[in-house]
Amino acid sequence: MESLAEAAEAMFAALALLANDFVEAWTLADGGFSSDQVASLQPAIFTQLDRQSAFESAGFVLTSDALTDRQRHLEWWQRGTNRTYQPLILDVEPGAADCYDYYSMEWFVAAVHRGHRFVSGPLIDLPCADVYIMTFSLPMSAGSVLLGVAAADVGLARFESSILPPLRHLGAPAVLLNREHRVISSNDPRWATGDRLRGIDANEHGEWQCVTEVGVQLGWTLAVAAG
Repeated sequence: MESLAEAAEAMFAALALLANDFVEAWTLADGGFSSDQVASLQPAIFTQLDRQSAFESAGFVLTSDALTDRQRHLEWWQRGTNRTYQPLILDVEPGAADCYDYYSMEWFVAAVHRGHRFVSGPLIDLPCADVYIMTFSLPMSAGSVLLGVAAADVGLARFESSILPPLRHLGAPAVLLNREHRVISSNDPRWATGDRLRGIDANEHGEWQCVTEVGVQLGWTLAVAAG
């Protein structure tokens, strides 16, 4: 179980480095931080994409207090071909017909308004209909000013290289679930990614020999089948 939590902690450790870079740059700007200065932090994003093979994309998602020239801003980069990176361009202005309202996204709300890190998913990545992703988000603040989040979309196929070995090592059918009790990964073909398992907490029929929380503030549960 510790190995499962450690895999998640590695993702958050990378985001913490990104967050530190942003907060340091914002603080040095002494209240005059602009979207152009955010762009200067792109190398920090690329570094983490290089280091974390499970990251499909990553960046900064900002509050209205973060910048002097924009109310909302998304500095987000995704993997391209031949070790290149491409920006994700979305209209984030409220009222726009195709506005990407990240203020309504659970991974943003939890990090910014509740002040704790968050993992959402796995969900199907719409541009790549057969790819499951999880979004990891970490709040960024400077003193009492909430700046936004450092976040990454983590590809489950790559992330499973870290979580499948400890699941297989358990020696019994087991499944890793998110906070909605949907399957993240399993060592048994009965449970596919995205399936929702009901009755885990009650365990009325004694199907599970062990149901336990994984890590801190992950919202993950490990369930090991009986027999």
